[in-house]
Amino acid sequence: MRRPIHVALAWLTPRAGLRVGLRLGLLCGLLFGLVFAASACDDNQVGRICELGQAPSPNEVVVASPSLDCVSRQCLRVPLEKILPEGSQYPEGAQGLCTAECSSDDDCDRVPESPCKTGFTCGIALTVGPFCCKKFCICKDYFVVPTKREHCDASKADNTCCNLEGRQGTPGCP
Repeated sequence: MRRPIHVALAWLTPRAGLRVGLRLGLLCGLLFGLVFAASACDDNQVGRICELGQAPSPNEVVVASPSLDCVSRQCLRVPLEKILPEGSQYPEGAQGLCTAECSSDDDCDRVPESPCKTGFTCGIALTVGPFCCKKFCICKDYFVVPTKREHCDASKADNTCCNLEGRQGTPGCP
C-alpha cells in the first residue's frame, strides 16, 4: 500500500508562507487572464489567402468548409465583377479568402496581410446549397453584393433554403 507524499513547509514562517501564497495566487490569476485573453481573440479575422481544394469556374461562388487555413474554417471565392483597386489582388487558381459568418460589416475584421484592400462587407454570397442565405464577410474589391436577395425572403413559401428563419425541422429541412 502506497502512502501519499506530503511536502512539509515547516521551514516557512507564517509571514513567508503568506507571501508565497500571494505570489502563487497572483501567478495563477495572471496565467488565467492570459489564457482567457488569448481565447477572446477569435474575432472574425478575414481576408487571408486559403485553399479551396480545386479551381472553381470564373463565375462561380464557392464556400469551402472546413478550411484549415482559416480561423473560422470557411474559405470563400466570389467571381471578379469589378476593376481591382490599386494594390488589390484577386486570388489565383484554387484560392479564395478566409471568411466568417456575420450579421453586420462590423463583424468583418480584415487581417493586415489580406490582398483585399477596400475591406469587407457582410452579405449573402449564395442562394443554394448548405450555405444558402447565410451572411458572410465578402471582399468589396471583387464582388457587388446585392442589397436584396429574393431567394432569401423567409415570407415566400417557394424559397427552399433551409437556413431561413422558421424552416429548420420542416419537411425537406433537417
